[in-house]
Amino acid sequence: MDRIENRVFNEDVLLTLKRIPDNSIDMVYGDPDYNVGINYNGAKYTQTWDDYVNWYIKLTRECMRVLKPKGNLFMINYPKQNAYLRVKYLDNNACKVFDYVWVYNTNVGHSSRRFTTAHRSILHATKSGNNNFYKEQIAVPYQNPTDRRVRQRMMRGSNGRMPYSWCYYNLVKNVSKDKTFHSCQIPLKLVELLINASTKESDLVQILFGGSGSEIVLCKKLGRNFVSSELHKPYYDMIIDRLNNNGVIKEDYKLKFIRNNRVNYMQHAFLDC
Repeated sequence: MDRIENRVFNEDVLLTLKRIPDNSIDMVYGDPDYNVGINYNGAKYTQTWDDYVNWYIKLTRECMRVLKPKGNLFMINYPKQNAYLRVKYLDNNACKVFDYVWVYNTNVGHSSRRFTTAHRSILHATKSGNNNFYKEQIAVPYQNPTDRRVRQRMMRGSNGRMPYSWCYYNLVKNVSKDKTFHSCQIPLKLVELLINASTKESDLVQILFGGSGSEIVLCKKLGRNFVSSELHKPYYDMIIDRLNNNGVIKEDYKLKFIRNNRVNYMQHAFLDC
């Protein structure tokens, strides 16, 4: 068997999953293609709806296979996509399934005939009712620590309340210092919340889609082992470069929009001198 810890494979994620033994991953995290025509490295992967749902189920079935009995699976997607995955597969094959909501501001997708979509679904599935979950690592500080009931909880060792099932994090904007030329990046604070909720240091996290490499770099920063896949060579090269350089995003891998604006800014600064 290939060693999988702390490796990124330049291949389809389903091939990587075949390398992994049953019951060996502490946390599986994925933000799969949403099947809405997003451009990845010059290619679009829009499938028929039935083909997409079947692929999503096949992917998740493999994820559940490699997940440890006390592990946790998280899938981020649009609500419709996750609804189909839940009804057609997870509700009948996972022990517990929870649906959380990530809310964000957006400047795109507005319509005069419906409300603007500004949230995504996070499906959380487990293989047992005794899954690992670490409230002490993600607790939200109490807002009223002088309240008698809160003081009693704190005396019993509670360091805050459990986060709610919805969260707000801004999208990674084009002007962000963390933005690469990858088309779809998830806010790292959201990913960090999920990692801290369900793993401890040295646990093994599978990042299904390497993408920009940010989630993989985050695992390394948090002391988690990782395994990941990235099909597209330019993204794969960026991930390896970032891992070899403490997560730094080199200029060549930054969004062209940011690079051009930096050049324009420097030109204007020079002219103003």
